[in-house]
Amino acid sequence: MVKTHKTTPLNQDGSVNIENWLQQIHNTSPLVKSACSLSQVAGEDRANHYARSCFLQSLEIAEHIARLKLGDEAIAAALVYPAYEYAGLSLEDIEEQLGSRVTKLVHSTHKLHDISSIQSLSSTSLKQIDNIRKMLLSMVQDVSVVIIKLAERLSIMRTCNHLSDIEKKRLANETMEVYAPLASRLGTNIIKWQLEDLSFAILDPDNYFTIAKNLRERRIDREERVQSLINHLNKFLEKTGIAGEIQGRAKHIYSIYRKMQRKKVGLEQIYDAIALRILVPTIEDCYTLLSYVHDTWKPIKEEFDDYIAKPKLNGYRSIHTAALDTDGKPFEIQIRTFNMHEESEMGVAAHWMYKEGSAATGYEEKIKWLRQLLEWQKEVSDNKELPIELEKNVFEERIYVFTPNGEIIDMQPGSTPLDFAYHIHTDLGHRCRGAKIKGKLVPLTTALQLGDVVEILTAKTGAPSRDWLISQRGYLKTARARAKVHHWFKKQDLERHIEEGRNLLEKEIKRLNLEDPNLEKLALQLNYKDQDNMFAALGNGDLRFAQVIGALQKNLEIKSTSTQIFHATSKKPPSKKYHGDIAIYGVGDLLTHIANCCKPIPGDPIVGYITQGHGVSIHHRDCKNIINLDDHYNNKLIEVEWIETTQASYPVDIEIQAFDRAGLISDIAQILANDKINILNLNTVTNKKQHTAYITVTIEINDLADLSHILDKINQIPNINSVIRKRTYEKPH
Repeated sequence: MVKTHKTTPLNQDGSVNIENWLQQIHNTSPLVKSACSLSQVAGEDRANHYARSCFLQSLEIAEHIARLKLGDEAIAAALVYPAYEYAGLSLEDIEEQLGSRVTKLVHSTHKLHDISSIQSLSSTSLKQIDNIRKMLLSMVQDVSVVIIKLAERLSIMRTCNHLSDIEKKRLANETMEVYAPLASRLGTNIIKWQLEDLSFAILDPDNYFTIAKNLRERRIDREERVQSLINHLNKFLEKTGIAGEIQGRAKHIYSIYRKMQRKKVGLEQIYDAIALRILVPTIEDCYTLLSYVHDTWKPIKEEFDDYIAKPKLNGYRSIHTAALDTDGKPFEIQIRTFNMHEESEMGVAAHWMYKEGSAATGYEEKIKWLRQLLEWQKEVSDNKELPIELEKNVFEERIYVFTPNGEIIDMQPGSTPLDFAYHIHTDLGHRCRGAKIKGKLVPLTTALQLGDVVEILTAKTGAPSRDWLISQRGYLKTARARAKVHHWFKKQDLERHIEEGRNLLEKEIKRLNLEDPNLEKLALQLNYKDQDNMFAALGNGDLRFAQVIGALQKNLEIKSTSTQIFHATSKKPPSKKYHGDIAIYGVGDLLTHIANCCKPIPGDPIVGYITQGHGVSIHHRDCKNIINLDDHYNNKLIEVEWIETTQASYPVDIEIQAFDRAGLISDIAQILANDKINILNLNTVTNKKQHTAYITVTIEINDLADLSHILDKINQIPNINSVIRKRTYEKPH
């Protein structure tokens, strides 16, 4: 079910109609016309290694390059490359008629020509394999070279049916293990999924055609369901004024098969067999649609992934979610902006749009061909589970340096030998007293360069210098190394740590809107002899905040309020009835739900209110609605308590005040996604005069420890002024 490309337009005599073909790819530039003519003259009557006309193959390759918008010179190179490779067209002729840059692209593509002998990597760690892949890609001078080679392979796979079974399987294996992972790394999904499906059809035809047949047989039912969902969502878009676009998403057979294998389920349980894609203008629109989808249909939580907040390693961004429709049948939705969609289809090509006659960035000036990409073969082998995604966009600048024994270390630009030492091991960093690069002594402030071999000189015992923490001195670039040095010094001053720990805990109690705890009791529970020892451990990092918050949650003493709590009467003696996460005293079977007005979470003092027909509503004891309750309703109040073993999640509102800037919402969403925190609602109010944003986010958390952790993470985002749990109840005076 691989989508076929456009038919090549022909004249009545069977020759290619070049003018119509140029219009078909929407490019009639003189350079592309000249390349087309040169390719036709040199390759029309010559066949490649797969018994196909070089000229026809060149047109197919060029169509892919045109679709990816890599520019006239890349299209021209794609047109003449097959004639150079198989028909004897010389580089001199190419340069004379098409210029030096087209010639350079053709010659560089030739360097990638033979990647057929895949060597074993059994002794190489997966981390090192991935570092090698990233390093090699960082050495590519021009992304067009790689994509031309991928487009050529796609053309070969489309037209290899006449080959022997052995040859087809060789090509399919090579494509699946080398070319498809390379396309994935570049994020060029429009090429990747075609390579995978074409190879899968050859390597495992039974499973391929079984899935294809099932998809065809259920097509009418799928289309009706998809159209119903589209109509529903379009009404919401019209109501909200969001200029969005809803599409039924293409089904890629190999990805469906992989998901079936990974989850050990049948096709009927694969949610993206019924799939929609929603494209909207802004990130805020994405989250608006997400909230609507989760409010309208029952979400399947384990299928939710927020790749906007936390992009995939190859730069892919989108929200993925799955839900059950009104008939209880699953479907998948992807939500992304129009720009994100273009990037997902075109990958790095979307970032490498060439102006006529010049490269898109100055990156070329820095990265040279240190090795031919033939070395790519060294890092592939038979391993089917190699990591194939980048840490960030593959062409983001990274520094790849070597240890003396040849291990590749991935560092951020500007990293120093001292950063390198701390990256290897904390103790190595503490004892570092000097460094050599390529055998020569260098200052510890030297910026590392791509390909450097770094040797660290150490003392037997040693300690870091406070100078290393002074940014202006230039010793440390990475936050990771600075944190290790800072942590060492924090351990040296007990009194300061006690004060820091005390301040940290006091601030956290205020931030979480908790009642004051019994500190001595808390210290004993955490196995410290007194509160000072507990504060010192908290201040120097030996005691994690999550441990303190967990202990607080178990031992909060419920203080009385001005509200009198009455016990509902029961014919039986008072006893606890357990309902989910709440224990109810003295009544029969009643359902419970968390009150939206105050949203208590485990650890908060709570009280139950018996509603009319909706079970027991669970409130914070200091909730305004409880405190202001008329006296004649007091008999509806009932004692309840949290159950310690609860595994449920609870909604909680947090308030954020920050300097208003671009990307603020995205940064917050990424922090939440990193910890797999579900966003239920997000509202923003901005004060343009003061450049201040007031953001209220409703999230789902399990307990106070989760809440404390996420508040701390958000507080570390640049330009955040404050972040607290929203007070939706009256705190007692």
